[in-house]
Amino acid sequence: MAWLRDQRRAEPVSPLSVLVIVLLLAVIILGLGGGLPKILGRGEPKEQPIGLLTPAGPLPLPTGAESASPAPSSVPQPADTTPPPVTVRPNPTATLSADDVVGKWARQFYTRNPANRAYADFVNDAAQYMTDDLAAGFIAQGDSTYEALKAQKGTSKVVSANVAAPKPGTAPVDTPGRISRSLTVVIDISGTKPARITVPLMITLVMQEGSWVISDVDGGTGP
Repeated sequence: MAWLRDQRRAEPVSPLSVLVIVLLLAVIILGLGGGLPKILGRGEPKEQPIGLLTPAGPLPLPTGAESASPAPSSVPQPADTTPPPVTVRPNPTATLSADDVVGKWARQFYTRNPANRAYADFVNDAAQYMTDDLAAGFIAQGDSTYEALKAQKGTSKVVSANVAAPKPGTAPVDTPGRISRSLTVVIDISGTKPARITVPLMITLVMQEGSWVISDVDGGTGP
């Protein structure tokens, strides 16, 4: 500043000198890195609109509440629909009672004299040991061996009726409401063609009104 004053005193002031002095003062006042770039139009670039080819600015960071991922909803697992295995078995008294019913039914049902009785009569004689559906099924189905016995003027008589537990895997497991029994009936036949036959059967009994009754017979109907 002192030098400038000396120059002004030493020589007359020209318009060019005044312009130079003004520029120098502007540089000193505003500073080389501050206001001058703004004056010359070189300030910070204007923000450009975001377009398809213009990368956007950095995404805002999520807050603590937003960054926490939602916990997976607990989906209830379907209940096991498979019924549990039956572990309760009929007591010995129930088993003996079922055996007795099977034996009585066999002797009643297979002791026949068809000379003067219809097949339905023999079914009805043993109906007390069967369900109504089983008895009705026997009558509706008929029995060809009964017709053969009647044709040869013969009779049938039960020699033995062996009742036992079925072999494992050949029948459902016994429960307090259902029992399976293996029955082997030995029958003597008289008439024009006498013979002794053996009829193996699988018997199913169910509890009905406090008593065991036969609900199914598998293996044949006998003579």
